[in-house]
Amino acid sequence: MVVDEGFAERNSERLEKAIRHETPDRVPVAVHVNGPFIAGFNSVPYEVYYKDREVMLECQLKVRRRFYGLTPVWPDYGMVLEASALGADICWEVDGSPWVRPFIRSVEDVERLRVPDPHRDGLLPIFLETYEYMRRNVGEDAQLGCCSCVGPATLASLIRGATEFLRDLCLDKDLAVKLLSICSETAKVWLLAQAEVAPEVDCVLIGDDIASYMSPKQFEEFILPRYREIYSVLPNRRRWLHNDADSSHLLELLAESGVEVLHLGYEVDIIDAKRRIGGRVCLMGNLPPLEVLRDGSRELVASKSRDLILKLAYDGGFVLAPGGYLVEGTPPENIDSMIEAAEHTPINELD
Repeated sequence: MVVDEGFAERNSERLEKAIRHETPDRVPVAVHVNGPFIAGFNSVPYEVYYKDREVMLECQLKVRRRFYGLTPVWPDYGMVLEASALGADICWEVDGSPWVRPFIRSVEDVERLRVPDPHRDGLLPIFLETYEYMRRNVGEDAQLGCCSCVGPATLASLIRGATEFLRDLCLDKDLAVKLLSICSETAKVWLLAQAEVAPEVDCVLIGDDIASYMSPKQFEEFILPRYREIYSVLPNRRRWLHNDADSSHLLELLAESGVEVLHLGYEVDIIDAKRRIGGRVCLMGNLPPLEVLRDGSRELVASKSRDLILKLAYDGGFVLAPGGYLVEGTPPENIDSMIEAAEHTPINELD
């Protein structure tokens, strides 16, 4: 083991300090995993992983044990949950993540949409049932990392098509606004449903990569107020945002949304981000998942990790993590190297 048995607890305490912009003794580290990595790590076909809750639980527990308790255990259905509840067909692949077949063709299609019932519509009740199953079988080890939702821009793109939705923002604002409204309302009811079954979870996570393909003006008009609305439904939780596209042009606006922890993609200059918004937002990232974590050597991972720590640890507000999710095939030893760099680089010894 590269860390001892008490590491996960210490790391959690360091994370809380970093979010409060206090300086912990070490930079906290986050290990972001999802279906493709977990299924690949366990040599299980994607379709089996996503459709068999017993296999899903077994696979996630194996990853959690291997990486020192740093990964959650949760019902994992990729990005398709809310889209399924709005009526989209979901395509399941043997060797790929589930994906959404877009079905919105006109404003009339949007007007026929209704805010879903999380206990009845699409895959949402299956998620809730799977979580109860996990809790029954592993107790407190079944934990949602956050109450999470697909952000309004990404959900709109899933059911409309990304190109079509982004074009609507310029050419058919009536359709775009109506679609974003139903997507935002869907996010809110879905977060509330998760909070009912997991009241102990203390953070809300919005995942919204597509927002980065909008101009600052579009983001401020169409997305910023919706983030605030979504966060407001669970006001006493931490506010997290995952966006691993290039959000460099939106950083100040993202900070205005009230987000407390921002998980950045590897294309963002995180040192510049710290300069621009580091006093308001805890930044998480952003080791390149491919060229460094998957394809690099342990030494490269360690060097890049220490470099980020050296440049970003001051005044708290930084969590070392991949700049996105870990890619299938990432060597466990490279993940160890990232974790080890965080544990063995004392902040108080940095120049």
